[in-house]
Amino acid sequence: MQLNMTGIYTKLYAITDHTPCDVDTLKRLGAYIVDWVVGGIFTGLPAVLLYSGLTKKQDMFGGLYVFESLGYARGWAFLAGALCILFALFYFVYVPWRIWPGQTLGKHIAGYRIEKTDGTAVDLLTLLKRQVIGGFLLEGAAFVASNYIRQLVTLSLSYYVDYYWQIAGMILTALSLILVMKTDSHRSLHDYLAKTKVACVEKSS
Repeated sequence: MQLNMTGIYTKLYAITDHTPCDVDTLKRLGAYIVDWVVGGIFTGLPAVLLYSGLTKKQDMFGGLYVFESLGYARGWAFLAGALCILFALFYFVYVPWRIWPGQTLGKHIAGYRIEKTDGTAVDLLTLLKRQVIGGFLLEGAAFVASNYIRQLVTLSLSYYVDYYWQIAGMILTALSLILVMKTDSHRSLHDYLAKTKVACVEKSS
């Protein structure tokens, strides 16, 4: 059975947004790199400090599984993971909600923001849909917080879901990147989920 690629492309084109976006793709990539590095370090800071305080070691922290492997109670891993998620929520949700409307540090530096598709400011529920459901849970490869969520679920279930969840996240992240690069709107999967878009911040004269 031969696939009709033209028909598939037409259907995919019809369900994607092609409204022109004024945010340069390279600028968005630069903001993502800043947020991945700074947001990732900030997210993982509680686990690193807790690990260092418990073990008195200065070596590289290897993830939540390391606590049990070193003989510590599983509760330490849950505490570290929960703190990391709280730190991630602060950086990726609270900051663009209350500190820089629609902006993380990377977006603030790059000069663009997240807003709803109708041009209004994002609210808390929208940010939770975009960052937590779309970003942390689905597009796991794009956020360090996803690693801790997967590890916490694995520890809770005592069943290794980490690998399969990570592969699914990588696939969704790749699809999201294609949408950002190949459509005029530059909207990612988590933008479609939360009904958001990116827009340049108007500079005050």
